Amino acid sequence: MNNQHSLSNEKHGLQPQPSPQYTSHSTSPVAPSASHTKNDLPPAPDYNTPRVLHIYKDGFSHRHMTIADADKTHPLYTVKQNSGSIFSSVPHMTITEPQSTNNPTPAVIGTATFHNWSRTVDLTFHGNSVSLDSEGIFTRSYAFASPAFGERLRWECDGIWGADLVLVNGKKEWIAKFDASLFSMSKIGKLHVVNGTINGAALDEIVVSGCAFAQHERRRRNSSGAATGGGAGGAAVC
Repeated sequence: MNNQHSLSNEKHGLQPQPSPQYTSHSTSPVAPSASHTKNDLPPAPDYNTPRVLHIYKDGFSHRHMTIADADKTHPLYTVKQNSGSIFSSVPHMTITEPQSTNNPTPAVIGTATFHNWSRTVDLTFHGNSVSLDSEGIFTRSYAFASPAFGERLRWECDGIWGADLVLVNGKKEWIAKFDASLFSMSKIGKLHVVNGTINGAALDEIVVSGCAFAQHERRRRNSSGAATGGGAGGAAVC
């Protein structure tokens, strides 16, 4: 990734616990532990401290998206979707660096491939294959083994209509949260990364897995709406 992912070492008032030893980012702590709520999620962290990414549609569909940094003007990622077919080897979603004059052929950060016959989503992080696996038929949570964090992380649905998404670690500490912009024509939502020092490969994994899980939920809702003869339920995310 380019240096757009670099963060300053300015202190934000977050009091992290001792940093766990990550595979790729040994200095990237997560938020402090918190008690669990009724739906088994910890209380929301103080959003005065995280790094906030903004996700926008390019046009009126979700086929092309831009993920910008906290200032809303500097793009960090480009998300492109391909409808594909059962005979195509092209991933359904590709996340790249933003294209620019100085970067005409942006590097691929990650991909996601969905299957009609399986609940598993095939991910890649910088070319390394990882599975985003359902944690049960009656749950709406998906987990993956994170190379950067060195542990298994889990995405879960939260909020009204399940439109908001939460990423937690094995201790149920918040890593990130996606808040959907339900009534915006151009903005899809905001991704809050709880600890502002998380960047590089760790941030890439959050973005790729989060976009993949959000799109999987959108496909599921569309499929359910078609099966019942109704519209696609819930908010359209990623």
